[in-house]
Amino acid sequence: MGKGKESLREVSDVALVYPYVYRHARSAALFYPLGIAQLSALLRARGLDTVVADLTFRGAEQVVDELEESRPRIVGVYIALTMIENARTLAEAIRRRMPGTVLVCGGPMPTVRPSQFVGDFDIVFRGEASSSFPRFCSDYIESGRLQNVLAHHGRYPGIYFHDRNGVSRTPARPARKNELDRMPVPDLRDFDHGQYQRFWRERAGFAPACIMTTYGCPYDCDFCSRPVFGRYFRLRDIESVFREIMSIRSQGYDGLWIADDCFTLDLGHVRRFCQRMIRDGLRMTWTCLSRAERMPERDIDLMKRAGCRKVFFGLESGSNEVLKLMNKHTTVESATEAVNLFSEHGIETAGFFMVGYPGETSETIETTLEWALSLPLDEISFTTPVPLPGTRLYKRVCGIHSNFDWRYENENRMTYQSEFDESYLHRRIEETYERFSARKRPARA
Repeated sequence: MGKGKESLREVSDVALVYPYVYRHARSAALFYPLGIAQLSALLRARGLDTVVADLTFRGAEQVVDELEESRPRIVGVYIALTMIENARTLAEAIRRRMPGTVLVCGGPMPTVRPSQFVGDFDIVFRGEASSSFPRFCSDYIESGRLQNVLAHHGRYPGIYFHDRNGVSRTPARPARKNELDRMPVPDLRDFDHGQYQRFWRERAGFAPACIMTTYGCPYDCDFCSRPVFGRYFRLRDIESVFREIMSIRSQGYDGLWIADDCFTLDLGHVRRFCQRMIRDGLRMTWTCLSRAERMPERDIDLMKRAGCRKVFFGLESGSNEVLKLMNKHTTVESATEAVNLFSEHGIETAGFFMVGYPGETSETIETTLEWALSLPLDEISFTTPVPLPGTRLYKRVCGIHSNFDWRYENENRMTYQSEFDESYLHRRIEETYERFSARKRPARA
């Protein structure tokens, strides 16, 4: 179904839907939905007939038509912030046209705000659902009666639903390391890999797929939302990681986007990964996220030899006072040293910055803009603060717009009552982008 060449089969047990639609946003980064690929592998390992609908390059109306043909007994929808309206529209259409289908949702937004979604969906799964959701699906397909299954909802960590007694829920539980290592390789059969690869080759000259080698982040930045994987940091077994990489290569990808919150957090893990890449001669280009802190130069060299092309840093602010407001646990000085080291060793660097943070000043904003231009960065990206539900930033700000339209990505619009003028922030961000681009353009003779 993800390839758009075949309609769904006549009968299915479970359909998994990824409701993101590509609208050509300037900084969109398109990858097949890794979580759905993992869940489909787990469901199929249980013998459940499973279909996947990836809306990234498709229209929702066609997908609903195909779902109606398939009549899945359960439809599970992944929901991140920019997908809320698409997900609700899909849920409404499925409810109207397939009234007997059990509607389930999961992902970041249902995790932090489950009550927001139980009106549109029968059941919400919070947190990591790699064990609870497949178990629920198996039990329901075998029983055929939702009420009977929900009577034993303690079997399903993270489940949330309304019944005649009010709200029923169980605590979410992250997958333990031994569970991670037993996971099957994500099932990639359902996605339009040609479209994803064309997108990346046109943009970057190579075609990366998304992979996670660690889960969770032990840090607690005020603006960062980690509702699914949380602060519990876990390493995947390197054999499991490379089984997945071989599957990725078999689909024609020649690169990796390592989507760990901080790939470089455990240097032993970094070394094992790089040594295996070199030993196996995979010659895959890859990029990753790193803390803005000094790394041993021998490890940077090892990353370069293993195929690392670019490292992304969450630099955020050129003011140590603002970094403290953000609870970043880093300094401008250590970040500058980290960027310089990677650049000197031939690895491209990219910086994420945030301006207009509550409590900062126009002077610290200007300091950040100038600092960004002073660093040997190959790519920069600016955002204004986004108070994501579940973060301390969300609790701090006032006047959050309840009807904000999240479908428009990367536009740096204020979602709350800020002390900074939005037009000033837009103008200064665009001027800084222009100065950065001019710095990279060759001078005319």
